[in-house]
Amino acid sequence: MNIYLLEMKMKIKGKTNEDMARRIGVDPATFYRKKTGRSEFTRSELQAIRSELSLSQEELESIFFKD
Repeated sequence: MNIYLLEMKMKIKGKTNEDMARRIGVDPATFYRKKTGRSEFTRSELQAIRSELSLSQEELESIFFKD
């Protein structure tokens, strides 16, 4: 997972960890654990993040599936 690219996209859209946690329906601490790789995002959470940040499929894959 490319945490830096995710954080950059969040910053561009003006979204905080709390905003994203609320959007995907988890506690901010849970979002942080997922963002830092200690836990995995579910498919529905990834779709919500994609929607919230207006990510293309390529951007989504670059953030979550490429090392």
